[in-house]
Amino acid sequence: MAAPSPALTRRPTPTLFGEQAAKANLSAARRSLATAFALGLLKLAAAILTGSLSIVASLVDSVMDLLASSVNFFAIRLAGQPADEDHAYGHGKAEGLAGLAQAVVVGFSGVFLILEGLRRLWHGVGIDHTRVGIAVMAISTVASVWITWRLKATAKKTGSVALAADAVHYQSDVWTNGGVLFALVLIEVTGWQWIDGGIATVVSFVVLGTAIHVLRRAVHELMDKGFPPEEVESLVASVREQMPEIRGLHDVRTRRAGPTVFMDCHVQLDRDLSFVEAHRLAERVRLVIMRIFPAAVVNVHADPDPLLPTGLDDDHPERPTS
Repeated sequence: MAAPSPALTRRPTPTLFGEQAAKANLSAARRSLATAFALGLLKLAAAILTGSLSIVASLVDSVMDLLASSVNFFAIRLAGQPADEDHAYGHGKAEGLAGLAQAVVVGFSGVFLILEGLRRLWHGVGIDHTRVGIAVMAISTVASVWITWRLKATAKKTGSVALAADAVHYQSDVWTNGGVLFALVLIEVTGWQWIDGGIATVVSFVVLGTAIHVLRRAVHELMDKGFPPEEVESLVASVREQMPEIRGLHDVRTRRAGPTVFMDCHVQLDRDLSFVEAHRLAERVRLVIMRIFPAAVVNVHADPDPLLPTGLDDDHPERPTS
């Protein structure tokens, strides 16, 4: 089999599917939930002891992570269920809904923290026990690095949008936790209390940026955004290369629902072929596409070539008018 072209390899191709992917997603979601809960408790204790707004901002971010991870956990459980009579295409869109919910909650928290950070900058509020805060934020930074790596690795293997969105949250936490840690160290060394409000405001903008990123990703999935044109062109070229018997491949449509790719296309075949032979070639096209996208659900429609309809649509000459 010919290797997929570079354009096709830009999007990470899942290596786990079906029940294996569902189990891996659920395990990663549990880790995310446990990490967010533990970090939330640590930051709550540190915020109470120090009175630091930057730690409070990081705490709110962790609370949002906890809510998001909880939504993800239940959404991934739902998305991992097989198709049924009421959901013939499966439950993968639950992950997109989870991403949308995360974006809304995180976005509101970001706006609140920006306003509170500016208020603190204006009025100035002192903090205590900075060394406790430093220790807690150091632990939080390391934990965020670890869970980001685990979530990204699993999302790459399974194609999970919800886990990828969760990884984005924790990746931003690496920077926000590091920023708060740096601010606390500066306060400990210099005694400049205003740094706390300033860093809290910066962290808030990062939180807001995360919300926008997750919102765009969730909307793309819920609105059935297809693959980029260059990926579709590479797919067509790869199929044509592996199947010289076909005369063309067109009307390729794609969408994602959780880890599953849905794809349908039309393949042009010699009109003199028998029905059985045309079906065999169309099935081979389907299998070739599934070797490139193993998690895909593919439908292939065979068109005779040349097509000689009785009436023509000026915009689509290959299709007969009704």
